[in-house]
Amino acid sequence: MAETYSLAAEKRETSKKSARDTRAQGRVPGVLYGHGVDSQPFSVDYSDFLRLIRRAGQSSLVDFDMGGKKIKVLIHKYDQDPVKDTFTHIDLMAVNLKEKTMVHVPLEFIGESEAVKSLGGVLNTSHDSLDIRCLPSEIPHEIKVDISAMKEIGDSITIADLKLPEAFELMHLEDDVQLCSIMGRAAEEDLDAPIEAPEADLKPDADEDKEEA
Repeated sequence: MAETYSLAAEKRETSKKSARDTRAQGRVPGVLYGHGVDSQPFSVDYSDFLRLIRRAGQSSLVDFDMGGKKIKVLIHKYDQDPVKDTFTHIDLMAVNLKEKTMVHVPLEFIGESEAVKSLGGVLNTSHDSLDIRCLPSEIPHEIKVDISAMKEIGDSITIADLKLPEAFELMHLEDDVQLCSIMGRAAEEDLDAPIEAPEADLKPDADEDKEEA
């Protein structure tokens, strides 16, 4: 059974001063919008939201409770201070449980590759998430990518190899897109090596020699 997540909130007024005051009180201002609701400003306890984002991420349904009224939401977006890395604002989206929605689902690379363990290969990942469209109740917390099947240098895993459930509609990418591959150590070193500029031709120009003569 999937883990359930909840978040309690309080209504707030909308103004720049209100947002600053909210943050000063150890709370995060936010806005709720989406299916069946009018846009509503709110605030949540900072520690509560920090625990939620660490456990649920952005691809899990959340029971949002404001004034005793609970609705199902997704964490659509959150802003962070570029210096302090603290949360400064949250956008929550109410969802219709009977309609498909698009979500950003992180990839989790699991297992151990024999090519990495025994052949000195290096795991190279080209994607860390996928955008899928599905019913809210079917949204996964993450999509696992088992790299234990990668046994030789040059082996790779594509989206098609994941065998995603038919209920998941893949967005923006094709099934043959490569998610990760095993590179040889030498290939990795070649990629990291600095590019040297070609040596300049130090021979004097023939015309210049004539002029000097």
